[in-house]
Amino acid sequence: MTLRTLLREAVNALRLNLLRSVLTAIGVIIGVGSLVVMSAANSGANKLVESKIADQGTDVLIVAAAKAENALRRGAAVILTDQDAVAVKELVSNVQYLNREIYSNITVVAGNTSWITQYWGVDASYEKVFGVKLSEGRFFDEAEVRSGAKVIVLGATVARKLFGAESPLDQTVRVGAVSVRVIGVRKKRGSFGGIDEDNFIILPITTARAHIPNAEMSSARQLSLIDMKVAPGADREVVKQDVLALLRERKHLVGAQEDKLDVTDLTQMIQILNATQSTLNGLLLATAAILLLVGGVGIMNIMLVSVTERTREIGLRMAVGARRRDILMQFLVEAVTLCVLAGLIGLVIGLAGSVVVSRLMEWPLIIPPSGVATATLISVGVGVIFGYLPARRAAGMNPIDALRRK
Repeated sequence: MTLRTLLREAVNALRLNLLRSVLTAIGVIIGVGSLVVMSAANSGANKLVESKIADQGTDVLIVAAAKAENALRRGAAVILTDQDAVAVKELVSNVQYLNREIYSNITVVAGNTSWITQYWGVDASYEKVFGVKLSEGRFFDEAEVRSGAKVIVLGATVARKLFGAESPLDQTVRVGAVSVRVIGVRKKRGSFGGIDEDNFIILPITTARAHIPNAEMSSARQLSLIDMKVAPGADREVVKQDVLALLRERKHLVGAQEDKLDVTDLTQMIQILNATQSTLNGLLLATAAILLLVGGVGIMNIMLVSVTERTREIGLRMAVGARRRDILMQFLVEAVTLCVLAGLIGLVIGLAGSVVVSRLMEWPLIIPPSGVATATLISVGVGVIFGYLPARRAAGMNPIDALRRK
């Protein structure tokens, strides 16, 4: 029998029991669809994390002190100050740019519209440390920081909430008790982990200190963070350890007290992500394999039922000259055809599901070709593996006994 004939007979057999075929194929459909969606979700999430880290700037180190309530349980809290930032800039090699930062929640008002957000008081070097991109206007400069200029850069969400579609440039907003002029809007960054990364405002650190009360700051020179960009070609780990050693010495931290200071390396987060990606992919494949195994068992079960129901048909075919190989191929092709059709349906559902998940989670839509190819090959493999036993059973029948079967 030719392959074309086998395919035609397989399609006719499946069509005669359409409802049973559809119900049988559901397991494979769900397994293939899940594999595609999970592969796309994994790739999209990884791409989003990489883009978020890249958006923060490469080769960036961020120094933070333990929160006071946690540090107090182990002794006095560590406080970062302007003098610490100066010491790092002057005494640690290969720090290209350094930025002081304070932050807290604040209400911003424009006309009759108000919005709760977070303010970041920073130096002009913040722009260079984090590679800030603006959709409108400009960032403030060092002269404006020194003079405590009343200027502000808005995050995309704040700009939209306060001004809608209107450009906020040169508009005046009130931050706390001070009125400031909008000179720029940061390019939209999106959300990550359920957090809106555009809900912030940026203003000179001197302006923030002079006009915005911050309950978390115990002194006028206290800092929330010290951000720095490592010079090109320098070893980030060496710079990180130098910064930690210097600050621990300045704060007299020894032994268990050393963990009161932490230096985060944003670039290393990408390396950690890449290292865990293979493990996540393995888990995804294992999950999809279990789903497909369940679907395959269902297909084998229904094919065995089909062989039993068509025993007289098998005997008649053998009686008129069909070889055992022909019977084997007939039922094997029928099982593979069912799995391939189910795989194609699952693939379409998986692609549609990937689009929906991408839009809901606001991450890039990335459908890896390897995931699609794997899903297709697995659906064929399920048909061959779980269709072989029923096909072999059909081919092994004695034609005389088969014809006698009622």
